[in-house]
Amino acid sequence: MTGFLRTLLPQVTAQILDPRYLRAIPTSPFHRAPSLRAAVRGAPDGWAVLVERKHESPGSGMAHLPTPSLDLFVEQTRTGGADGLSCLATEPAFGGSPREVAELARRSGLPVLFKDFVIDPIQVEAASLAGAAAILLIARLETEGLLRRPIQELAAAAKARGLEVLLELHRPEEWRLAESAAPDLIGINLRDLDTLELRPAVAESTFRAANQQCPVLGFSGVSTPTDALRYRRWGADGLLVGTGFARARNPAEFLRSLRVPHSG
Repeated sequence: MTGFLRTLLPQVTAQILDPRYLRAIPTSPFHRAPSLRAAVRGAPDGWAVLVERKHESPGSGMAHLPTPSLDLFVEQTRTGGADGLSCLATEPAFGGSPREVAELARRSGLPVLFKDFVIDPIQVEAASLAGAAAILLIARLETEGLLRRPIQELAAAAKARGLEVLLELHRPEEWRLAESAAPDLIGINLRDLDTLELRPAVAESTFRAANQQCPVLGFSGVSTPTDALRYRRWGADGLLVGTGFARARNPAEFLRSLRVPHSG
């Protein structure tokens, strides 16, 4: 059976090879994006909360999420004390775009992660043009031979453009790629990107195998303070939340609830 990744990537390829892909990104005066790594390092009590802008959530089974206007989203995340933001640039299955990344970076003033299934340097160029602070690279795309360029080359291209690299891992053996990609941050995803199932045991073992000094974040599966506490107990420096924020009755209050005290 074909998994989610192999179904999605041909659609991503079509998106990035469209001649309109880069032209759709609004131009603006150059400004240096704030550092996402520094924002995570400087978060209150050593615990960072990043919020993701997304319209659809395939992993949660929700075709469409409640999506406020960009201005309201920025207001909610500021009020809730977000340390940084993430924005989906993937149109298929997620409804995102590089243009929305650019608009969010311009309006928020916070460091923004260009969240995509990055397979080609043109996406690095898009992240730079959009004013993102960092770009997501996914280890599994390298280990399964799904990249159009090696992950080391994509990471080097990002750094050459002044972008930080957030490397996403899904299992312990992927830590070996951290040495070659030299990421500024690590994200460990609770969700399997092929089956879209949550795998707590695999995520915990991946946290336990950590061998880098850069900040490590927990991805996926956060809908309560207890979920946040689980990541903190595993040794995370913070978390990324998207669907839980979008579904919350009071998003700002929900964000504040994720600043759980360290326990155990």
